[in-house]
Amino acid sequence: MIDQSSNTRISEARRVAIALLDDLESANVPIDTVLMKAKRLARLMRDSDAQHWLDLETSGYPSTFSISELGTCRKYAAACGRINEAESKFYTQSLPGFEANAESEQLLLAANKPSTSLSKVKDFVEKSATEALMATQLKLQASQKKSYAQSKSIFASLKAGIHNYATDMYLALELGDVAQDIFEAARNEIDTFVRAHCPRAAEKIIAINEQMANGSSESRTAALTSCRRLLMSIADSLFPASEEGWTDSTGKVRKVGAEQYKNRLLAYMDARQQSDGSAAIVESELEFLAARLDAIYEKTCKGVHVDVSLEEARLAVIHTYLFIGEVARFPRDVTGG
Repeated sequence: MIDQSSNTRISEARRVAIALLDDLESANVPIDTVLMKAKRLARLMRDSDAQHWLDLETSGYPSTFSISELGTCRKYAAACGRINEAESKFYTQSLPGFEANAESEQLLLAANKPSTSLSKVKDFVEKSATEALMATQLKLQASQKKSYAQSKSIFASLKAGIHNYATDMYLALELGDVAQDIFEAARNEIDTFVRAHCPRAAEKIIAINEQMANGSSESRTAALTSCRRLLMSIADSLFPASEEGWTDSTGKVRKVGAEQYKNRLLAYMDARQQSDGSAAIVESELEFLAARLDAIYEKTCKGVHVDVSLEEARLAVIHTYLFIGEVARFPRDVTGG
């Protein structure tokens, strides 16, 4: 089932990322406006580490700050020079504060810029002032130039950290689009295969989706049990159970009873294999997937509680679904079966 709200959120995040990069690459957008947009992007991406990091960039870093607080955004703060991990040091001033410093130094430098030519200055020195006074003024101007350059450099470096984050988020969104397009193409092939050859398996897919949506550990365990039933349903349609053993292409006899769904799927593909190499890869994938699903199924049958994480369940469901795509690559009517 497609989550329309998630699609809307991702589309909005993409628009914000593009606008944020445009702002960062323009010299006319105030940094506080940039930070607000960056925080919006972080919120849309459900990136709590970035939200905290950007809050600190906006308001400043307290003296009690710990570098570990930055989480996944630690790399951005280190790369731009905000933090020095080797010495456990960091700048406390906010990014808008650094921008104000740079602008103030620039205005001060412009105000103290000599308004006369060198020859006139020379005349003035000769006629009206001492060489010591001129030397003092030139030294002050040099100090102001150095201070401005330092403030500008720090501000530009810290701003680059925000740019790096925005770039990474934009690339992640673009990669997500590519992955979604690839998965969508595979989904169409799998759905067509299931409808044509294993229509009962569709019920199992719906059940898996509902169980994953529940969110509890028990429902995730049930989802993986349903994945096993899904593969059994596919096997029942493609290679019905038999009491007689099946001899594979290597001469090995395998059981193909009701519970031996893995062997029955291999039997179906063995008769239609394109090459020994591809068959070995598919068998390896099935061995890994079946081992995971069978282990959970056996524990569940014994009444043993199985704590399945969201990440483990999600990967198992995806692997199960994509394995059906592997099966779908083998033509149904090669041997009349």
